[in-house]
Amino acid sequence: MSTKKTRTIVADIAGGLKPKTRDVGANLTIQDLWSMYRWYPGFRDLLNLEVDAIFGHGINEDELIDITRLMENKEALRWSLMAGYSVSVVDAREPDKYDPRVEAWHPYIDGVGFNFTGFSPKGHPLEIEVYMNTNETAGGQIHFPIPHYPCEQYADGEFIDERPLPNEWGFFHHRTQGNIRGIQGLPKYMHLIDSFKIQWDIIKAYGPFAEKQGMAFPAIFHEDNSKAKRAETLRQFNTQPTTNRLLQLGAGDAIEWISPQANAYDPFPMLQWINTTISRASQMNKLMIEGDPAGALSSSSTAISRWETKKKEDQAYWRTEFIGVWKALGASDEVNFKPPTSPTFIDLADGAKSIVEALLPVVEPEDIVTLLNNYFESNDQKIKLHALPKEEMTNNNDDKNPKKDNPRNEE
Repeated sequence: MSTKKTRTIVADIAGGLKPKTRDVGANLTIQDLWSMYRWYPGFRDLLNLEVDAIFGHGINEDELIDITRLMENKEALRWSLMAGYSVSVVDAREPDKYDPRVEAWHPYIDGVGFNFTGFSPKGHPLEIEVYMNTNETAGGQIHFPIPHYPCEQYADGEFIDERPLPNEWGFFHHRTQGNIRGIQGLPKYMHLIDSFKIQWDIIKAYGPFAEKQGMAFPAIFHEDNSKAKRAETLRQFNTQPTTNRLLQLGAGDAIEWISPQANAYDPFPMLQWINTTISRASQMNKLMIEGDPAGALSSSSTAISRWETKKKEDQAYWRTEFIGVWKALGASDEVNFKPPTSPTFIDLADGAKSIVEALLPVVEPEDIVTLLNNYFESNDQKIKLHALPKEEMTNNNDDKNPKKDNPRNEE
């Protein structure tokens, strides 16, 4: 087994990097699996749709915030989901010279990374320690703290939404549901966001298969490889939430997949698991992806109203997530999302058409009309339809003598 001290990182794809390639016989690391995962077909498209849905309606008071800053927030969220970033960092060191800039950072990007170093009594991150590997003329390895904005000031864990101090950095953590260091559990609506949850799920899903087949197993390299350090790590892994375990590693530690034989691994079971995860998430979120025609959402008469309700809930959630960022960039307390627009009549018509096409072969026309009337009623469209015989609905365009064959004309 190799004992070479390496640092497991999650590569940055914001700059257009391709999926990670591996040398023959090289160890299969968590970075390899993450690289395969985030470049899997359909993954980026799904996330792009989700981000577009969140920001699709803008904010009520556009003049209160520079649209460029808003778009930077949107891109920060997009790359946070896609590349596994954990925070948006606002650079406001020179507000008189430059507008504040929004960047997306991840703790395992090689060269520029961070660790969470300060937490509130309720587990929210208050400070990150940033590490930069630069050349010797630029200072070599440097590190410095960045506080969280809005700062959490009370012992009960409540946040105080205030503007960042002038001429400083500030970071905003994309919190998910739960209080354990801000990243316990799954996000409110999108079950593929939390990068640390994903990383550990990959280890849990692939690890038993790999170990059983003698293919690979995860190994942790400690900068301090003492007995006490190993015991502490074991205690952490046994007591901490699984979503937090990788965060327990220090800046000089690493986790790798060790392959006992050269090239002795099979990534395809992992890809199958990924495909299943993406498929389930896609199904769960189908009703809230903006841009789908109503026909794709009309599996029941209440589909669109559920979709509208879900959009409002999610926009309210993300408005809460980003209120500190917006205020730091010059917005007021009143900044908010516009409510989702109601589906257009064309959307409703498309939905009605899809209902008819799907049900006509197996459902009587009267029942289809009942469903359609419920469908329109649920969307405040007071439209009443009347049933035609199935033969006329299916064959009236092809009949040479519709008057003769139309059952309505029979005596």
